[in-house]
Amino acid sequence: MKHALIVYDTTFGNTKLLAEEIAAGIQDAGEITCVIKHHKKLNGCDIRRFDAFLFGSPIHAAMATRGIKSVIKKAAKAGLDGKIMSTFDTHMGHEGRGVRNMEKLLTKVAPDSRLISPGFSAAVDGFRGPLSGVEIPKAREFGNTLGKEILG
Repeated sequence: MKHALIVYDTTFGNTKLLAEEIAAGIQDAGEITCVIKHHKKLNGCDIRRFDAFLFGSPIHAAMATRGIKSVIKKAAKAGLDGKIMSTFDTHMGHEGRGVRNMEKLLTKVAPDSRLISPGFSAAVDGFRGPLSGVEIPKAREFGNTLGKEILG
């Protein structure tokens, strides 16, 4: 059994919903347990037991949030070498900017991890959302593809 940790930040709940859909797709791929955590609720979580990590953020000022970037740096210090990584974001324009921002940071702080790129960028309809209707099946498909990578 493989284990994946999905860490997200969210403002209006859209990135959390995206995390849940991606997790469902990962679990559809086979024997993978997904744990989904808001970045502020990671205390006491032993990240070393996970085989894969996904980091998700809404785009704020065309970047991933400070909270998720801080978690990426802390996770790298705890040890991400050899682990599978990927990213996802929600946007209302600036498609993929958060994904690229997180990928750049992961490449810098965890160069010996296995980054699955590009990550997934999902549009929201309006400032508060909801997720655009086409994004839910795409998120599950992204998760399923990632799950197959995790299983090797």
